[in-house]
Amino acid sequence: MSGVEGTAAGRRYGGRSAEERREARRGALMDAAYELYGTLGYRNVSIKQTCAHAHLTGRHFYEEFGSSEALLRAVYDRTVRRAFDTVVVDVAAAGPELRPRAAAAISAFVHALLDDPRAARIVCIEVVGVSESLERHRRKVLRTFADLLADEARRLGLTGRVAQRPDPLPTALALVGGVYEVIVDWLQSPGDERPALDVIIQDMTDIWVAAGIGPPDAAR
Repeated sequence: MSGVEGTAAGRRYGGRSAEERREARRGALMDAAYELYGTLGYRNVSIKQTCAHAHLTGRHFYEEFGSSEALLRAVYDRTVRRAFDTVVVDVAAAGPELRPRAAAAISAFVHALLDDPRAARIVCIEVVGVSESLERHRRKVLRTFADLLADEARRLGLTGRVAQRPDPLPTALALVGGVYEVIVDWLQSPGDERPALDVIIQDMTDIWVAAGIGPPDAAR
Protein backbone atom coordinates (compact mmCIF):
# COMPACT_ATOMS: atom_id res chain seq x y z
CA MET A 1 0.00 0.00 0.00
CA SER A 2 1.35 3.41 -0.94
CA GLY A 3 2.85 5.37 1.98
CA VAL A 4 2.98 2.30 4.27
CA GLU A 5 6.18 0.36 4.86
CA GLY A 6 7.34 -2.54 7.05
CA THR A 7 5.66 -5.10 9.26
CA ALA A 8 2.77 -4.52 11.64
CA ALA A 9 5.18 -4.16 14.57
CA GLY A 10 7.42 -1.68 12.79
CA ARG A 11 5.06 -0.15 10.28
CA ARG A 12 5.88 3.29 8.93
CA TYR A 13 3.27 5.75 7.67
CA GLY A 14 4.45 8.66 5.60
CA GLY A 15 8.04 7.78 6.43
CA ARG A 16 7.56 7.86 10.24
CA SER A 17 7.58 4.97 12.68
CA ALA A 18 4.86 4.42 15.28
CA GLU A 19 7.20 5.78 17.97
CA GLU A 20 7.97 8.87 15.92
CA ARG A 21 4.28 9.51 15.36
CA ARG A 22 3.61 9.10 19.06
CA GLU A 23 6.39 11.54 19.94
CA ALA A 24 4.94 14.00 17.45
CA ARG A 25 1.49 13.71 19.06
CA ARG A 26 2.95 14.14 22.52
CA GLY A 27 4.86 17.20 21.39
CA ALA A 28 1.76 18.68 19.77
CA LEU A 29 -0.27 18.23 22.96
CA MET A 30 2.48 19.81 25.06
CA ASP A 31 2.79 22.73 22.66
CA ALA A 32 -0.97 23.23 22.72
CA ALA A 33 -1.03 23.11 26.53
CA TYR A 34 1.88 25.55 26.74
CA GLU A 35 -0.06 28.04 24.65
CA LEU A 36 -3.43 27.55 26.34
CA TYR A 37 -2.28 27.18 29.94
CA GLY A 38 0.13 30.05 29.48
CA THR A 39 -2.55 32.41 28.15
CA LEU A 40 -5.96 31.26 29.39
CA GLY A 41 -4.84 29.41 32.52
CA TYR A 42 -4.77 25.72 33.35
CA ARG A 43 -8.10 25.73 35.20
CA ASN A 44 -9.84 27.40 32.27
CA VAL A 45 -8.80 24.88 29.63
CA SER A 46 -10.52 21.56 28.97
CA ILE A 47 -9.01 18.43 27.49
CA LYS A 48 -11.30 18.93 24.50
CA GLN A 49 -9.87 22.41 23.92
CA THR A 50 -6.32 21.12 24.18
CA CYS A 51 -7.00 18.34 21.69
CA ALA A 52 -8.65 20.73 19.25
CA HIS A 53 -5.69 23.09 19.46
CA ALA A 54 -3.30 20.19 18.82
CA HIS A 55 -5.51 18.79 16.01
CA LEU A 56 -5.70 15.45 17.84
CA THR A 57 -8.43 13.31 19.38
CA GLY A 58 -9.29 12.52 22.98
CA ARG A 59 -8.03 9.00 22.41
CA HIS A 60 -4.60 10.35 21.54
CA PHE A 61 -4.64 12.52 24.64
CA TYR A 62 -5.35 9.67 27.03
CA GLU A 63 -2.80 7.44 25.34
CA GLU A 64 -0.11 10.00 26.18
CA PHE A 65 -1.08 11.65 29.45
CA GLY A 66 -4.15 10.22 31.12
CA SER A 67 -5.17 13.52 32.74
CA SER A 68 -4.86 17.28 32.41
CA GLU A 69 -2.65 17.35 35.50
CA ALA A 70 -0.21 14.90 33.93
CA LEU A 71 -0.01 17.14 30.88
CA LEU A 72 0.50 20.24 33.03
CA ARG A 73 3.32 18.51 34.87
CA ALA A 74 5.00 17.51 31.61
CA VAL A 75 4.79 21.07 30.25
CA TYR A 76 6.03 22.47 33.56
CA ASP A 77 8.98 20.06 33.62
CA ARG A 78 9.93 20.90 30.05
CA THR A 79 9.80 24.63 30.80
CA VAL A 80 11.84 24.52 34.01
CA ARG A 81 14.37 22.15 32.44
CA ARG A 82 15.02 24.67 29.69
CA ALA A 83 15.42 27.44 32.27
CA PHE A 84 17.70 25.32 34.45
CA ASP A 85 19.91 24.34 31.53
CA THR A 86 20.20 27.98 30.47
CA VAL A 87 21.20 29.01 34.00
CA VAL A 88 23.89 26.31 34.18
CA VAL A 89 25.39 27.26 30.82
CA ASP A 90 25.35 31.01 31.47
CA VAL A 91 26.85 30.72 34.96
CA ALA A 92 29.65 28.49 33.65
CA ALA A 93 30.49 31.13 31.06
CA ALA A 94 30.46 34.04 33.53
CA GLY A 95 33.96 33.65 34.95
CA PRO A 96 35.12 32.97 38.52
CA GLU A 97 33.87 36.09 40.35
CA LEU A 98 30.76 36.07 42.52
CA ARG A 99 28.88 39.09 41.18
CA PRO A 100 29.10 38.18 37.48
CA ARG A 101 28.06 34.62 38.26
CA ALA A 102 25.11 35.75 40.39
CA ALA A 103 24.04 38.21 37.69
CA ALA A 104 24.34 35.49 35.04
CA ALA A 105 22.16 33.09 37.04
CA ILE A 106 19.45 35.66 37.71
CA SER A 107 19.51 37.04 34.19
CA ALA A 108 19.25 33.59 32.64
CA PHE A 109 16.34 32.59 34.85
CA VAL A 110 14.43 35.87 34.52
CA HIS A 111 14.80 35.97 30.75
CA ALA A 112 13.98 32.27 30.39
CA LEU A 113 10.60 32.98 31.98
CA LEU A 114 9.71 36.59 31.24
CA ASP A 115 10.91 36.84 27.65
CA ASP A 116 7.90 34.59 27.04
CA PRO A 117 5.37 35.26 29.83
CA ARG A 118 3.61 31.99 29.05
CA ALA A 119 6.60 30.23 30.59
CA ALA A 120 6.46 32.36 33.73
CA ARG A 121 2.72 31.87 34.12
CA ILE A 122 3.01 28.10 33.90
CA VAL A 123 6.03 27.83 36.21
CA CYS A 124 5.07 30.41 38.82
CA ILE A 125 1.25 30.53 38.81
CA GLU A 126 -0.63 27.76 37.02
CA VAL A 127 1.22 24.87 38.64
CA VAL A 128 0.70 26.17 42.19
CA GLY A 129 -1.86 24.41 44.40
CA VAL A 130 -3.20 22.03 41.77
CA SER A 131 -2.78 18.90 43.90
CA GLU A 132 -0.72 17.62 46.78
CA SER A 133 1.35 15.50 44.42
CA LEU A 134 2.10 18.33 42.00
CA GLU A 135 2.82 20.68 44.87
CA ARG A 136 5.44 18.28 46.23
CA HIS A 137 6.95 18.10 42.75
CA ARG A 138 6.98 21.89 42.45
CA ARG A 139 8.73 22.20 45.80
CA LYS A 140 11.30 19.65 44.66
CA VAL A 141 12.01 21.72 41.56
CA LEU A 142 12.37 24.88 43.66
CA ARG A 143 14.82 22.98 45.85
CA THR A 144 16.78 21.96 42.75
CA PHE A 145 17.39 25.61 41.86
CA ALA A 146 18.29 26.37 45.49
CA ASP A 147 20.70 23.42 45.53
CA LEU A 148 22.38 24.83 42.43
CA LEU A 149 22.87 28.15 44.23
CA ALA A 150 24.06 26.45 47.43
CA ASP A 151 26.53 24.33 45.48
CA GLU A 152 27.80 27.50 43.85
CA ALA A 153 28.35 29.05 47.28
CA ARG A 154 30.26 26.00 48.46
CA ARG A 155 32.31 25.89 45.27
CA LEU A 156 33.36 29.51 45.78
CA GLY A 157 34.14 28.84 49.44
CA LEU A 158 31.32 31.12 50.62
CA THR A 159 28.97 30.50 53.51
CA GLY A 160 26.82 33.62 53.52
CA ARG A 161 26.70 36.65 55.74
CA VAL A 162 23.35 35.72 57.27
CA ALA A 163 24.45 34.49 60.70
CA GLN A 164 27.60 33.10 59.01
CA ARG A 165 25.89 29.72 58.78
CA PRO A 166 28.01 26.95 57.30
CA ASP A 167 25.10 25.63 55.22
CA PRO A 168 23.95 28.12 52.55
CA LEU A 169 20.86 26.12 51.54
CA PRO A 170 18.27 27.95 53.72
CA THR A 171 19.49 31.28 52.39
CA ALA A 172 19.53 29.88 48.86
CA LEU A 173 15.90 28.79 49.21
CA ALA A 174 14.92 32.27 50.40
CA LEU A 175 16.74 33.93 47.51
CA VAL A 176 15.30 31.65 44.82
CA GLY A 177 11.83 32.05 46.32
CA GLY A 178 12.29 35.81 46.22
CA VAL A 179 13.02 35.75 42.50
CA TYR A 180 9.87 33.68 41.97
CA GLU A 181 7.81 36.27 43.85
CA VAL A 182 9.27 39.15 41.85
CA ILE A 183 8.34 37.32 38.65
CA VAL A 184 4.77 36.71 39.86
CA ASP A 185 4.41 40.37 40.81
CA TRP A 186 5.69 41.41 37.37
CA LEU A 187 3.18 39.13 35.66
CA GLN A 188 0.25 40.43 37.67
CA SER A 189 1.11 44.13 37.41
CA PRO A 190 -0.32 46.42 34.70
CA GLY A 191 2.03 46.77 31.78
CA ASP A 192 2.92 50.38 32.52
CA GLU A 193 3.85 49.48 36.12
CA ARG A 194 6.19 46.64 35.28
CA PRO A 195 9.87 47.39 35.93
CA ALA A 196 12.37 46.73 33.17
CA LEU A 197 13.92 43.29 33.34
CA ASP A 198 17.37 44.85 33.66
CA VAL A 199 16.19 46.61 36.81
CA ILE A 200 14.90 43.35 38.28
CA ILE A 201 18.16 41.60 37.47
CA GLN A 202 20.27 44.38 38.99
CA ASP A 203 18.19 44.53 42.17
CA MET A 204 18.20 40.78 42.65
CA THR A 205 21.93 40.59 41.99
CA ASP A 206 22.59 43.22 44.66
CA ILE A 207 20.49 41.24 47.14
CA TRP A 208 22.10 37.91 46.32
CA VAL A 209 25.62 39.30 46.65
CA ALA A 210 25.09 41.56 49.66
CA ALA A 211 22.75 39.41 51.75
CA GLY A 212 22.77 36.03 50.15
CA ILE A 213 25.82 33.88 49.65
CA GLY A 214 28.84 36.16 49.82
CA PRO A 215 30.95 37.33 52.75
CA PRO A 216 31.53 41.13 53.00
CA ASP A 217 34.68 41.18 50.88
CA ALA A 218 33.00 39.15 48.09
CA ALA A 219 30.38 41.84 47.56
CA ARG A 220 32.94 44.35 46.39
